[in-house]
Amino acid sequence: MTADIFSLGLYAFLIFAVASGGLITSMLIGKRKKGFMKEEPYECGVPQIGETRTEFNVRFFVLSMLFVLFDIETVLLAPYAMTFLSDVKGGKGVEYLAEVAVFIAVLGFGLLYAWRKGVLDWNVPLGHSPDEVVQHDLAAMDAKKAA
Repeated sequence: MTADIFSLGLYAFLIFAVASGGLITSMLIGKRKKGFMKEEPYECGVPQIGETRTEFNVRFFVLSMLFVLFDIETVLLAPYAMTFLSDVKGGKGVEYLAEVAVFIAVLGFGLLYAWRKGVLDWNVPLGHSPDEVVQHDLAAMDAKKAA
């Protein structure tokens, strides 16, 4: 046991030493010149057009977070799917199935919540439910007909 801990500690020390050594060597040997080109953002060799610090829709961030959430769900469910038959033979199949069902139900409710909040609908303003938008559109159509 102590040999395992010693080898793990030695391995961690070596990783730290190599990483620190590379950084220190770079600081000592590297040139530090400031200039116009070093201050410019790099755009894959393409000349910069316009402002580089443009704002983008927060929906891209929200959608990417949903993607990461369901990607992690897949990663967490894959081992369960691979060991399901051995779990059933071992007598733990029902317990594990209940755990996975609760896990999927929580994620399903999260997806339903995001859907109802309009996160997945690009035509609905963020923060408004689709029902609010429909009611607003119907009121606008009624006002247009009355005019």
